[in-house]
Amino acid sequence: MNTERAVPIWIRLWHWITAILFISLTITGAVLHFATPNFTLIDYAAATTLHDISGILLAVFYGIYLLMLIGTGYWRQYIPARQGLWRRLKTQVVFYLVGMDRDKPGDAVLAVGTRFNALQQLSYFIVVFGLLPLLVVTGLIYLYPQYAPREVLVGGGLWPVALAHYVVGILGAVYLIVHIYMATSSPDAAVDFRLMTTGRAGSAEKS
Repeated sequence: MNTERAVPIWIRLWHWITAILFISLTITGAVLHFATPNFTLIDYAAATTLHDISGILLAVFYGIYLLMLIGTGYWRQYIPARQGLWRRLKTQVVFYLVGMDRDKPGDAVLAVGTRFNALQQLSYFIVVFGLLPLLVVTGLIYLYPQYAPREVLVGGGLWPVALAHYVVGILGAVYLIVHIYMATSSPDAAVDFRLMTTGRAGSAEKS
């Protein structure tokens, strides 16, 4: 088996727990922002409670995940090598736009010594170390407004936090949709699914 592609159980747990929580946050967030008296998918009060609980759980699991990333050194998987980065990004973009339709394997452009190609590394780095912490921090401040600044640009201190949370939430929802699409449309989809459920790619990687 290719040990570089084996996925530790804590990564798999984080992946699926975060996916469930983020789907919950996306649905309930949409209800909180766009529900009307005439149409709503979930009762507004129930959506508020579920959104708050999902947000707190996401914050807790994200904190645990960061500790594991640092403690195991797995964070290095998300750092793309700078040498030839733009060339590798271009190669991967072309693969996603054209190559997948021709059933070309994506493993050929995996970054050396990692589980990910350059585009995955860059996107995961932005999400894990940028989008998620912003989502968590703004969400917690919005949940506990007493910790928000009293005033920002001659206005209430909570409004920029709410706006940032909304924008980051939209970006997170877009990322989730793209991630699901890419994961299910890739010719390696079956292998990737086995990796994220069993930790092994299956018979294709047996030595």
